[in-house]
Amino acid sequence: MSGTSSIAVIGTGNMGRGLARVLAAAGHTVLLGSREPERAQQLATELGAERVRGMRNVEAASRASIVFLAYHSNDTLVEELAPVTEGKVVVDISTYHEEPPPDFNPLTQVPSGSPQERTASRLPRAHVLGAFQVTWAQLFSEPLLDGRKTPVFVVGDHAEAKAALLALIRTLPFEPVDAGGLRQARVLAAMYFLVTRLARQYGFREHGHDWRTLSRSLNVLLPPALGLRP
Repeated sequence: MSGTSSIAVIGTGNMGRGLARVLAAAGHTVLLGSREPERAQQLATELGAERVRGMRNVEAASRASIVFLAYHSNDTLVEELAPVTEGKVVVDISTYHEEPPPDFNPLTQVPSGSPQERTASRLPRAHVLGAFQVTWAQLFSEPLLDGRKTPVFVVGDHAEAKAALLALIRTLPFEPVDAGGLRQARVLAAMYFLVTRLARQYGFREHGHDWRTLSRSLNVLLPPALGLRP
């Protein structure tokens, strides 16, 4: 993956802006998409990177080789993106936004589906992958933990698309981990539920160190859950 690659980031929230920042810093051209192009253009200016350009969602996706979906679930937008993402790598970084039932145990259960699988069903002609689902937005500002890259778990069923994404992430201050097929996004969702419950229970956010503590927890918890070597 060359430093001149054009990468679309659809979404201007905390995750979208953080991802755009690290991609640009690694030398990639970032096409930042929004429903309101003025907002995307303003954010591109705020990021202070010559490599970030703001525009409408569909335009950004149509001009990029890899498309990151960094927004809350939106079927209307997915339909708009379908014609311009055929044959492209589409990376859904979203997580569940609904709280699971109180009796859901993320240590022993996984959800019946995942946002990534839903996106794949809506974009059947794209190569849909999942990544960054358990990466807190704060980590884009400080991605190194004790001088080490933070792991990013990548799931997907298309071998060439996954290889391209793994190569792209290696250019960033993150360490990609091949976590299996797209169905494994359900395991990542369960772990997301687990760490968010831990954050609330132990007040990580209130003490201002949630992302550091939770990221270290993920390093320990996720590899065995995914059947990976520690």
